[in-house]
Amino acid sequence: MRMSIGRIAAAAFLTVAMQAGGARAAPACGDVPTPCTVEEGVYHAAAPAGAGPHGAVVFLHGWGGRGEGILRNRGLVEAVTGRGYALIAPQGMPRRPGDRGGSWNVRRNPRGRDDIAFLASVAADAAARFDLDPARIVLAGFSAGGMMTWRVACSAPDTFAAYAPIAGLLWRPLPAACDGPVRLHHTHGWSDPVVPLEGRIVGSGIEQGDLFAGLALLRAAAGCESDAPDGYGAEAAYRLRRWEGCRPGAALEMALHPGGHVIPRGWSALALDWFERVAGQASE
Repeated sequence: MRMSIGRIAAAAFLTVAMQAGGARAAPACGDVPTPCTVEEGVYHAAAPAGAGPHGAVVFLHGWGGRGEGILRNRGLVEAVTGRGYALIAPQGMPRRPGDRGGSWNVRRNPRGRDDIAFLASVAADAAARFDLDPARIVLAGFSAGGMMTWRVACSAPDTFAAYAPIAGLLWRPLPAACDGPVRLHHTHGWSDPVVPLEGRIVGSGIEQGDLFAGLALLRAAAGCESDAPDGYGAEAAYRLRRWEGCRPGAALEMALHPGGHVIPRGWSALALDWFERVAGQASE
């Protein structure tokens, strides 16, 4: 059975406290030049002002990207930390020896690291270092990072409180079923040519999946009452479809925008508004 973030966080807290002489100290890592280190890799972090515990967005970079690049996206950093959430940016494994950029095991083909376990370890270590609430940590990511977010949501949904992939989806062959229930907010560009809604072939025997087939797997795992959405909405350029008539702990939302392969303007507010709403419903 996969260890929950809560248990890992407790162990990580003890480790960090011992390193700090038993008292909580200001984190000595996380900025661009000084990543935090866990056994399986590194991550960067930006914490909000004020006392915690804070929520957090663990944001996965795209193919060939770097965690420090996420922290250099000041618009994203300020939008997330301005809401009182930490922004955590793990580093993917190099695609080949000597590469600075990295990616994720999105097709269940580990290359020496279990990325699901790595991300759980990052979340637990960050929770201890930056005073985060494990019940309010959302896994998100763009492109290949969105694909890894989908993989965790499908294969190990209890690892994070919720999931918010952007322009990423499962790969073919899709799994026969997903575990569940899960809270997932998916954002995608209507005219995305890199990761189309229906997927595409990107190499010999390598094929992106279909977003709608992936959503069907999540609805089945969540015991949703209907394949048809039970809610619709619009916010700025986004067109929303919601599935909320599902098992307790499940909530699905798809947000389409007219753009291409981008992190669209206003994404963080849209996703965090959704998360706070569904998390609030679950606590009632």
